[in-house]
Amino acid sequence: MPAEVLADSSRATRKLAAVLKLEATLRGVATTAIAARLLVHETRSLIGYRQGVLLGCSSRGRWRVRAVSDVVDPDCGGPFLLWLRAFVPQWLLTHGGRGPQCIVAADLPEGQRRPWLEWLPGFGYWIPLESIRGHLMGGLLLFCEKPLSQDKSWLLEHLCSSYSQSWERLVLLEQRTLFWRVAVWMTPGRTAVLTTVLVVTLAFVPVHLTVLAPARIIPVDPMVISSPLDGVVAQVFVQPNQEVDAGTLLFRLEATELRNRHAVALKALEVESANLEKAQRKGFHDDRSRSEVSLLQATVAMKEAEAQFAAQLLALVEVRATKAGVVVFNDPNQWLGQPVKVGETVMLLADPRGMELEAWIPVADAIALDPGARVLMFLNIHPHQPLAARLRMADFEARQAPDGFLGFRVRAGLEAEGGPVRFGLRGSARFQGEAVRLWYFLLRRPLAFLRQQVGW
Repeated sequence: MPAEVLADSSRATRKLAAVLKLEATLRGVATTAIAARLLVHETRSLIGYRQGVLLGCSSRGRWRVRAVSDVVDPDCGGPFLLWLRAFVPQWLLTHGGRGPQCIVAADLPEGQRRPWLEWLPGFGYWIPLESIRGHLMGGLLLFCEKPLSQDKSWLLEHLCSSYSQSWERLVLLEQRTLFWRVAVWMTPGRTAVLTTVLVVTLAFVPVHLTVLAPARIIPVDPMVISSPLDGVVAQVFVQPNQEVDAGTLLFRLEATELRNRHAVALKALEVESANLEKAQRKGFHDDRSRSEVSLLQATVAMKEAEAQFAAQLLALVEVRATKAGVVVFNDPNQWLGQPVKVGETVMLLADPRGMELEAWIPVADAIALDPGARVLMFLNIHPHQPLAARLRMADFEARQAPDGFLGFRVRAGLEAEGGPVRFGLRGSARFQGEAVRLWYFLLRRPLAFLRQQVGW
């Protein structure tokens, strides 16, 4: 009896020494790949099983076979490993728990029991590899011909905790190895050199000069509707941005004076015509009256011309559209009672399909812009839907803008029209100039200011 107790004690001591040796070896491993092969091969000396498989689980829940006992390079595309990789997450859905668990093939559903018995013995043991926070990082599957004894089941509890701690350490080490190596390699001298190289490289990256300017939508080549006479606007019949047809009455001037002038001209023509008729009747027997006929005929002709001219002026008081289009002007109430001169612009008549943008670029922000340069306009009402355009023309010399500053007027044709675009809309336009180096793009304004101050 003492000899048997001594033998059991010796076996327990050897097994404890094997566990401690395995744990020490595991602590010296640097990668999870080596640790996976170590676990599936060296655990056999402690437990005793026919086959072992270690699977890893990523943070996204994807399972992958990391090592198989007695196999140097397992074929992860083989039918057995493919089935096992699909079986583990399915089994964990119903048996997922902390600590080792025994899997009995006879207790599995028919769909899982048949392939299990085709490739594996009747019993399996699941040793989860969990982080300290309880996140599953993988698991070790041990397949045995018969159930394990009680002392080996207790040993599995210890190995589960030990393996989990070592596996978590290696996973975290691999996740931060790259950053750690870079941090160690990046000495202050190397950091300065790399920073200098990076800055110099970025300084020569080509970028396009750009400039922002306030812009608005205007018509392309509109027809100017001006006042045909000196007078006062009596009535406006259309509204801003209203579509009109040819012949539509746009506005009318005050016609009282012209109407009276026309009436006076007609009355004067009537009087002179009566005098001419009277002189013609007297001319048959009065030589003096006969001599006045020629003079009176000239006077009648002059009065007829004055009456026709007065009629023509009276017809001009109503201004009509000569073609179809959209009328562009400000508030019609501002024109009521407004005195106008001959040729003074009252409104524009534009083609609704012909739109372009107009902007004023301040002299201080001006860049070189060639015809066809890219332009993006961000409307105030739809800033998230920029309008693409191409530069059509730009002023050669700066002049005073409507807002009072000195700038260059530029116009760009819209590439795609429609949607919410209409005449008069305002926004900001970004003009793209020539390609320059990044250092010049960043230092252009400071250098210009320095040159103005220093004079070089």
